Amino acid sequence: MQTNTRRRAVVAAAAAAAVALGAFGAAGAANAEPVGSPTFRSLAGVGSDTTQDLYNGLSQVITNAGGTKLLGSYNATNPTTGAVNDAITTKSGGTTFDRPNGSSQGVSALKSAKDATTVFRGKNLVSTDVQFARSSSAATWVSGGTYAYVPIALDGVTYAKNAAGAAPSNIPLGTSTGQDTDGDGILDLTLRNIYTRNATTTLEDAANTTFTVGNQASGAQIVPFKPQSGSGTLSFWTSTMGGSLGSIVSDSYTDGSGSHQVQEHDGAVTAAVTNAIVPFSIAQHIAQGNSATLLTSYTVTVADRRDGAVLGQINGVAPLASGALNTAFPVVRPVFTVVEYAELATNTNLRNTFQGATAAAYTATRPSDPSKLVIKDFGFGNLAGGVTIGSTTYNPGDTTSFRTN
Repeated sequence: MQTNTRRRAVVAAAAAAAVALGAFGAAGAANAEPVGSPTFRSLAGVGSDTTQDLYNGLSQVITNAGGTKLLGSYNATNPTTGAVNDAITTKSGGTTFDRPNGSSQGVSALKSAKDATTVFRGKNLVSTDVQFARSSSAATWVSGGTYAYVPIALDGVTYAKNAAGAAPSNIPLGTSTGQDTDGDGILDLTLRNIYTRNATTTLEDAANTTFTVGNQASGAQIVPFKPQSGSGTLSFWTSTMGGSLGSIVSDSYTDGSGSHQVQEHDGAVTAAVTNAIVPFSIAQHIAQGNSATLLTSYTVTVADRRDGAVLGQINGVAPLASGALNTAFPVVRPVFTVVEYAELATNTNLRNTFQGATAAAYTATRPSDPSKLVIKDFGFGNLAGGVTIGSTTYNPGDTTSFRTN
């Protein structure tokens, strides 16, 4: 858990927001899980940090015919204290278990709930404990698999940096690891070359300007970091970089108060290490910057964890277009809701929320402005009509194409 000064300031601000709204008042509790009432919801979900705020927004607007809120989405870390793996209980009388931190743990908790033989962090969950997991990474697809990864929205991932850091504001992705375009023996300055180094290395950009890349102790001009183990963004970024990361790439950093884990989509590392770069969800960066508007519109507190981190361009393409996710960005991904496929047939609320392009999750709108999709308010791109990435097309609510065991 991070214990630095900025983290304590975020927690204090979140607590103040909860007091300002009234912990049990008509406006609902800003940091309760889930937000407002009822305390326990028909559909409980856990997992990805990337999409946790989106699902919190959806939890405020998706209801059954009687107007009762259906979604209870539990953040990857405690939204009030910042604690990692603290205990949560998702249903009245349900199992108390460690909070899943990230996509992998969220999916593991779902599988524990649906498979009586699977243990999650020492607990045998039961089916009523978890109905869905949030995942920002894909899986290995198995035709007719037990679990469906249901596309919900489009995200982009780029690197974040300190505005005063030595890393350029635009870095090419690169075509392969070890790319040396001019054959002079100095590797090109590309993200793939940066993230696959095992020792301090000199790279050069297209103008033959050189940059050193190394770990925090090296004093290099570019110091690459990665988010915590189990992060869907870590899995996606590793795949994008070529399948593995170099040994100089760390998931922890040190500052005056000690050593801290890098939590995904948190700019603390770029504040502590001036020359740091770290993968960052574009949608998360947008939502964190719009936290005041989202609090007003949805009574949902989105912690602004950017800490001054700015987003870099990749291949000269900006991550934002008119303040929204640039859908033409070269590094994009679908994000998913993971459910047990068989449960869609028996759980009407689950089916109506996530199955099919017109399901509630994809058509939900801002309470004060029905022209604004919740998905886009929280920084993501809309998959309506299908979005093709590589050779694969992702449609919202597709419960059959992306299955796994």
